[in-house]
Amino acid sequence: MVDFNVKTTFFFLLLIVSQVTGLHETIVPGGDWRDTDGNLVATTEGGFLQVGDTFYLWGMDRSADNYEFVAVNCYSSTDMKNWKFENKILKKSTHADLDGGVVVERAKILHNENTGKFVMWMHYEGHDAYTMAHVAYATSSSITEEFTFHDHFRPLKSDIDSRDLNVYKDDDGKAYLIISTNTNSRVRILLLDDTYTSIVKEVFCGYASSGMECEGHGIIKSGGIYFWLMSLCTGWDFNDNHYFYARSLEGPWEKGGKIATSNTHTYESQVGFTLTLRGSKQTAFIFMGDRWSTRNFGKTRLVLLPIVTNGTSLSVPWYDEWNLDAKTGEWSPCAKKFINNNYTITAKHSGLVLGIKSGSNDVVQQIPDGSENQIWNIENRGASHFKITNIASGKSFDVSDESREPGAKLLQWDWKDSYNQKWHIIDCGEGYHRFVSVNTLGKTIEIENSSKYEEANVVLGNFDYKDNQLWRLTAVNPDIVSGSTYMIENRESGKVIDAGSVTGSSDPVIQSTPLEKAGQVWELNDLYNGYYTLTLPNRSQTLDNSYKIEEGAYVTTADSDEKKYAQQWQIVKVTDNYYKIINRFSGKVLDNRNGSSSEGNPVIQYSDNASESSNQQWKFIPADPVNVIPSVNINRNRNTVIYSTIYDLNGKVLKQKYMNSSKMLAKSGLPGGVYLVKASQNGKVIFHRILHTD
Repeated sequence: MVDFNVKTTFFFLLLIVSQVTGLHETIVPGGDWRDTDGNLVATTEGGFLQVGDTFYLWGMDRSADNYEFVAVNCYSSTDMKNWKFENKILKKSTHADLDGGVVVERAKILHNENTGKFVMWMHYEGHDAYTMAHVAYATSSSITEEFTFHDHFRPLKSDIDSRDLNVYKDDDGKAYLIISTNTNSRVRILLLDDTYTSIVKEVFCGYASSGMECEGHGIIKSGGIYFWLMSLCTGWDFNDNHYFYARSLEGPWEKGGKIATSNTHTYESQVGFTLTLRGSKQTAFIFMGDRWSTRNFGKTRLVLLPIVTNGTSLSVPWYDEWNLDAKTGEWSPCAKKFINNNYTITAKHSGLVLGIKSGSNDVVQQIPDGSENQIWNIENRGASHFKITNIASGKSFDVSDESREPGAKLLQWDWKDSYNQKWHIIDCGEGYHRFVSVNTLGKTIEIENSSKYEEANVVLGNFDYKDNQLWRLTAVNPDIVSGSTYMIENRESGKVIDAGSVTGSSDPVIQSTPLEKAGQVWELNDLYNGYYTLTLPNRSQTLDNSYKIEEGAYVTTADSDEKKYAQQWQIVKVTDNYYKIINRFSGKVLDNRNGSSSEGNPVIQYSDNASESSNQQWKFIPADPVNVIPSVNINRNRNTVIYSTIYDLNGKVLKQKYMNSSKMLAKSGLPGGVYLVKASQNGKVIFHRILHTD
């Protein structure tokens, strides 16, 4: 007897080839940002600037894991999510003083509307790092063209050093240079002249005795209050950044508090820039931090998060992903990633899974056997941290001796809430992730020596997208099996989600009495990223929230595209057999509107009302796929050629024919049974269908 689910799923996987769009739909703090050409964005220690409707991102090019100066890269965007590479706007070949292995850091750019010039200030150290402590500047008539390097010097007086720096432009058009000085034991605000190229005077000096010794920093102004974000002096290491506030740049500056969740080391980043985005509806303030990867600088990542102010209070909340409308300034959080679920963890290079070596605490790779020893609970603890616990032992991922060095073993250990037990999980594309140890400044786990043998050790290493460093996370849940089909029943009403005649229009998906009919049976597919798609297999239509973030927005269906966040759903257990279903883009849950039992009541998205809300709880009831051919809208004109191919469940071609109507598929003349159909229009595949004939 043919296993219909396995055969059809396997066959469709063979037929359908996904397209890589390279588009970013949200902002992922600390994630891999790729430009429109698919290359990693390389902009450490940089910043943002808005000119009209276009945003520019620039920063130091450390893509070759270089500490010495190579270039400053510039990118452009209209949505703050998708970035086009523009140019290397400052290069070591630009000027002799930039060549030969000099150290240049913290390039920052101001736009002078009066002169039309863009002015770049930077920390310059020459060849003997951290002895010169100069500022330097360069100018250009266009932010995307190569800058002219002018000079480097110590500011104001020869005995005043300058190290980490930033710039700030006030509402009145005056611009300021902010420097860490006196070996980072003081900070100074320096007024620039009308051209932004020369220092006029010192406006403020803060001292270590007041808590103002710092490295990275940035200033915003909200509600007439200036906020000065600062990091402590811990070198490349992380710390809990803090802030001061004042009603004037001249001070007095009052001490606020920590800007991020305490003891998260500012989500393992250091403040490097702050952006004031003035949208049509509101002003958004954005924190830009560098998540350093030392001795592997090319893997340093940007942590971009919204800043929230209220009176004299400031905070930077963590979101795994968040939405930003760059035109209006509005923003909203997306769903959290990997919320308390069980997974197997498979190494890409070997196909073996992580388990515990018998008689030890060593985490090793093993041949999959389905045992609890090879199943891991991933818990999202918020603030960018994940806890990973073995189901059999109850012990968690732990780096031996709290080491930061490559080669250190990965162990299981009793949970101590220590930094060497906390992890970032970073999406690397194509269904694979990497695990970054929070304690190690960028180190990830890998299979030692790329071994493909059973019981090979898991150790720390410098990440470089090698297959032995990439991991597939496959959900383990007895209630929902990827590739299987279900009706989805609401706990409150007892009715199931029904797409009815919805085919991607604005009509909502509804609830109706369960009849196991077309529109009620959904195929679940694990995307290996903590999310699923819910698809009508007889239509190739997928549950979709239409990229809405509004409370109460209708849920509908759309043509299947698993890369769209609007079609990705998190399935989170509430109690035995019942789950919340959360949309990735909006972070909102599926909801039977008002908890109604009425036939045809719309299914909407709504904020999570906690586990007690039974109208937001859903049960997955196994159901056979519904084998029908719905009507298909086909564009017919004199130049249209519709060509269908019918296969049996083993992939053998049974019939090939031209057609001018989708109804001809049902008149195939084949004996009763189940078949697979591929239809093409002018050489382009327009749908795949399951065909049932009587």
